Amino acid sequence: MMLVASFAFGLMNICVKKLQGIPVAETVFFRAVVQIILGYITILQLGVSPLGKNKLLLLQRGFYGSMGLICYFYTLQKMPLGNAIIIHYLAPVLTTILAIWMAGEKVLRIQWFFFVLTFAGVVLVNGAGFQVPIIPMLAGFGGAFFSALAYNTIKKLKGIEDPNVVVLYFPLVSVPIALSYFLFKPGEWIWPDAMQYGWLIATGVTTQIGQFFMTRAYQEDLASRVSAVSYVGILWGAGAGLFIFNEHYVVLQYLGMLLVVLGVVLNINAQRMKNMFTPH
Repeated sequence: MMLVASFAFGLMNICVKKLQGIPVAETVFFRAVVQIILGYITILQLGVSPLGKNKLLLLQRGFYGSMGLICYFYTLQKMPLGNAIIIHYLAPVLTTILAIWMAGEKVLRIQWFFFVLTFAGVVLVNGAGFQVPIIPMLAGFGGAFFSALAYNTIKKLKGIEDPNVVVLYFPLVSVPIALSYFLFKPGEWIWPDAMQYGWLIATGVTTQIGQFFMTRAYQEDLASRVSAVSYVGILWGAGAGLFIFNEHYVVLQYLGMLLVVLGVVLNINAQRMKNMFTPH
C-alpha cells in the first residue's frame, strides 16, 4: 500500500512542479477542494459519518498535514525536484523518533545505524553540486517535521476512525488555512488558465489516492517500517527531475541517493539483519 501511495505522490510532485506560476497557498486550496469532493463522495457511498469520532485528533492530523504540505509545496517550487524530495524524506526518520514518544513504539538499535546511513545520503544529495537556499531548506525541514507529526497522529487513529474520514479531514483543514493567506495578500491570487486547472485537478486526484493508501499503510503496520518503504519516492523524484524537468545531478548526489535506498532496504529487513549478527 505504501508503494502505491509513493507512486501517487510522485505523480503529485510532477503536477505541483508544473504549477510554478501559481502561489503555493492557491495550489493547496484547489488540491484540497478536489480532495473534499472525491472524499465526500466515497464516504457517502460507504455510509460512514464524515464527522468522525475523535474530532480533536482528526483536526490535529489535518493541521499537521496542512502545514507540512504548504512547506513541501514551497520547496517543490523553489528547489530542483530531486533535492526537495530528498529533504522531505527526512520525515520517515523523524516519524520513527516521534513514534517512540507518541505511539510507544520500540525501535531496534541497529535501525538507528540505518537511519544515520539514510540521513547521510540526504546530506550528500543536498550538499554536492547544489547551493541550497536557506529559506527553502528550512521550509523543507519544517515540512518533514510536520509530516512526521501527521503520520504518528494517523497511527493513533487506528481502530478509531475509517481511513476515508482521516483522509477527508486533511483537506477540510487545509482550505481555511490556505484561504487565510489571501486575506492578508489578496493581490497574489492568480486565476489559472485551462492547462493549470488540469494540473490542479490532477494534483488533487493523485493526492487523494496517495493519502488513502498511505493512511491504510500507517494503520496496518509499524510507523518505522511503513515510513522506510516511502523512501522509494526518491527514485520517482530523481527520475522525474532528470527526464521531465531536465535537472542534472553530480556523481556524489547519485551516491547519496544510493545510500538512502540502501538505508531503506536495510531498515525494512532490520530484524533479519539483527538475527544475522546476534550469536545463537
